[in-house]
Amino acid sequence: MQNRYSQRVPMDCSVMFAGDDFVGEGRVLDLSLPGCLLESPKKMTAGEYLQLRVFLPDHQAPLHVSLAAVRWAEGTKLGIEFIRTSEDEQRRLEQFVRRKPSYSGPSTWSEGIVLIGATGK
Repeated sequence: MQNRYSQRVPMDCSVMFAGDDFVGEGRVLDLSLPGCLLESPKKMTAGEYLQLRVFLPDHQAPLHVSLAAVRWAEGTKLGIEFIRTSEDEQRRLEQFVRRKPSYSGPSTWSEGIVLIGATGK
Protein backbone atom coordinates (compact mmCIF):
# COMPACT_ATOMS: atom_id res chain seq x y z
CA MET A 1 0.00 0.00 0.00
CA GLN A 2 1.29 3.47 -0.88
CA ASN A 3 1.94 5.88 2.02
CA ARG A 4 -0.09 9.09 2.03
CA TYR A 5 1.95 12.23 1.55
CA SER A 6 -0.42 14.32 3.66
CA GLN A 7 -2.01 13.94 7.07
CA ARG A 8 -5.60 12.62 6.97
CA VAL A 9 -8.05 13.99 9.54
CA PRO A 10 -11.21 12.03 10.37
CA MET A 11 -14.26 14.27 10.04
CA ASP A 12 -18.01 14.28 10.07
CA CYS A 13 -19.16 17.54 8.52
CA SER A 14 -21.62 18.58 5.84
CA VAL A 15 -20.65 19.36 2.28
CA MET A 16 -22.58 20.81 -0.66
CA PHE A 17 -21.26 20.33 -4.18
CA ALA A 18 -22.17 21.23 -7.72
CA GLY A 19 -21.10 20.10 -11.17
CA ASP A 20 -22.05 21.32 -14.63
CA ASP A 21 -25.57 19.93 -14.43
CA PHE A 22 -26.09 18.67 -10.87
CA VAL A 23 -26.15 19.72 -7.23
CA GLY A 24 -25.69 17.38 -4.28
CA GLU A 25 -24.89 17.15 -0.63
CA GLY A 26 -23.22 14.70 1.67
CA ARG A 27 -20.73 14.22 4.50
CA VAL A 28 -16.97 14.60 4.58
CA LEU A 29 -15.56 11.54 6.37
CA ASP A 30 -11.91 12.55 6.25
CA LEU A 31 -9.97 15.55 5.08
CA SER A 32 -6.39 16.16 3.94
CA LEU A 33 -4.59 18.93 2.10
CA PRO A 34 -5.03 17.39 -1.33
CA GLY A 35 -8.65 16.25 -0.89
CA CYS A 36 -11.29 14.41 1.07
CA LEU A 37 -13.33 11.26 1.42
CA LEU A 38 -16.93 12.21 0.75
CA GLU A 39 -20.07 10.15 1.28
CA SER A 40 -23.20 11.03 -0.68
CA PRO A 41 -26.25 9.34 -2.17
CA LYS A 42 -25.51 11.27 -5.40
CA LYS A 43 -23.99 8.83 -7.89
CA MET A 44 -20.83 10.13 -9.54
CA THR A 45 -18.02 8.61 -11.52
CA ALA A 46 -14.27 9.13 -11.61
CA GLY A 47 -13.32 12.06 -13.79
CA GLU A 48 -16.23 14.33 -12.93
CA TYR A 49 -15.43 17.88 -11.83
CA LEU A 50 -17.22 19.86 -9.15
CA GLN A 51 -17.16 22.78 -6.74
CA LEU A 52 -17.43 22.18 -3.00
CA ARG A 53 -18.59 24.07 0.07
CA VAL A 54 -17.29 22.22 3.14
CA PHE A 55 -18.88 23.17 6.47
CA LEU A 56 -15.89 22.68 8.77
CA PRO A 57 -16.57 22.56 12.53
CA ASP A 58 -14.53 25.75 13.07
CA HIS A 59 -17.63 27.99 13.07
CA GLN A 60 -16.45 30.02 10.07
CA ALA A 61 -17.94 30.38 6.60
CA PRO A 62 -17.85 27.16 4.54
CA LEU A 63 -14.52 26.30 2.95
CA HIS A 64 -14.87 26.92 -0.79
CA VAL A 65 -13.06 24.64 -3.24
CA SER A 66 -13.56 26.17 -6.68
CA LEU A 67 -12.43 23.07 -8.59
CA ALA A 68 -12.23 19.46 -7.45
CA ALA A 69 -12.21 16.11 -9.23
CA VAL A 70 -13.73 12.75 -8.38
CA ARG A 71 -10.73 10.40 -8.46
CA TRP A 72 -12.60 7.24 -7.48
CA ALA A 73 -16.15 6.20 -6.61
CA GLU A 74 -17.21 3.10 -4.70
CA GLY A 75 -20.88 2.89 -3.74
CA THR A 76 -21.74 6.03 -1.78
CA LYS A 77 -18.08 6.92 -1.10
CA LEU A 78 -16.05 9.25 -3.30
CA GLY A 79 -12.38 10.12 -3.31
CA ILE A 80 -12.13 13.84 -4.09
CA GLU A 81 -8.97 15.72 -5.08
CA PHE A 82 -8.88 19.48 -4.53
CA ILE A 83 -7.47 21.09 -7.67
CA ARG A 84 -8.06 24.81 -7.15
CA THR A 85 -8.75 26.92 -4.05
CA SER A 86 -7.88 30.52 -3.23
CA GLU A 87 -4.68 31.19 -1.30
CA ASP A 88 -6.75 32.17 1.76
CA GLU A 89 -8.78 28.96 1.60
CA GLN A 90 -5.63 26.87 1.12
CA ARG A 91 -4.05 28.51 4.17
CA ARG A 92 -7.22 27.89 6.21
CA LEU A 93 -7.28 24.24 5.15
CA GLU A 94 -3.61 23.79 6.08
CA GLN A 95 -4.18 25.35 9.52
CA PHE A 96 -7.28 23.23 10.12
CA VAL A 97 -5.58 19.94 9.16
CA ARG A 98 -2.50 20.71 11.27
CA ARG A 99 -4.62 21.41 14.38
CA LYS A 100 -6.31 17.99 14.26
CA PRO A 101 -4.61 14.67 15.09
CA SER A 102 -3.87 12.33 12.20
CA TYR A 103 -5.99 9.29 11.47
CA SER A 104 -5.03 6.33 13.60
CA GLY A 105 -7.93 3.92 13.29
CA PRO A 106 -11.61 3.47 12.51
CA SER A 107 -13.01 5.72 15.24
CA THR A 108 -13.69 9.38 14.50
CA TRP A 109 -11.80 12.16 16.25
CA SER A 110 -13.68 14.13 18.88
CA GLU A 111 -12.67 16.65 21.46
CA GLY A 112 -12.64 15.35 25.01
CA ILE A 113 -10.58 13.87 27.77
CA VAL A 114 -9.62 10.22 27.97
CA LEU A 115 -8.43 8.84 31.29
CA ILE A 116 -6.03 5.98 30.72
CA GLY A 117 -5.75 3.47 33.53
CA ALA A 118 -8.58 5.03 35.55
CA THR A 119 -10.83 2.64 37.40
CA GLY A 120 -14.34 3.24 38.59
CA LYS A 121 -13.34 2.59 42.25
